[in-house]
Amino acid sequence: MNIFRLIFQNLWRGPVSFRLPHHHECTSSEYRGLIHNDPERCVGCGSCAYVCPTCAIVVTRTGDKYQWTYDPGKCTFCGRCIDRCKPNTLTMESELPPLYSTQGELKQVLDMVRKKPVRPAVAATPVAKASAVAAEQAPATAPATVAAEAAKLTPPTPNPEAAV
Repeated sequence: MNIFRLIFQNLWRGPVSFRLPHHHECTSSEYRGLIHNDPERCVGCGSCAYVCPTCAIVVTRTGDKYQWTYDPGKCTFCGRCIDRCKPNTLTMESELPPLYSTQGELKQVLDMVRKKPVRPAVAATPVAKASAVAAEQAPATAPATVAAEAAKLTPPTPNPEAAV
C-alpha cells in the first residue's frame, strides 16, 4: 500500500475522535469512579491507605488529628480501599470524573479529629451460655473425687524394672 494513499484516505475521512470537552455516559453500571470519604463517620484507622497499591490514599496522624488525602491521578480504581473500610465511609462515584487541566486539581484533602471506632455490644454465644449454666448447676465436688477422676483419665506408666 502506498503511504501517500493512506494519508489521503485519513485526510478524506476527517476526524474520528470527539472534540473536548465532550460529555458522554458510562458504558457500565459497574463503573468505578472517584472515591469519596464521609468525614463524619471516618475513624482514621488508615486501613484504606494500607491496602492501596499505588499510595493514592495517604493518612497522616499527629496526635488525635489526622489528614486523609486522596489523589485520583495515582488511583487505579481497583476498589480495595472500599472493601477494606470497616466503618464503610468510602464510596465510589458511578459517573465519570470531571475534566481537569492541572495536576492535582481533583485531589481531596480532609483534616479530621480521630474518633474511637464504635463497636457493637458483644452478645453471649449459645455455647458460652450453656457452659455458664452447666457450671452453676453442677454440684461442688470434693478435691478427693477430682483427684480420683483425674487418675482414671491418665494412662498407667510402664514399670522400667519389669521390662528387663
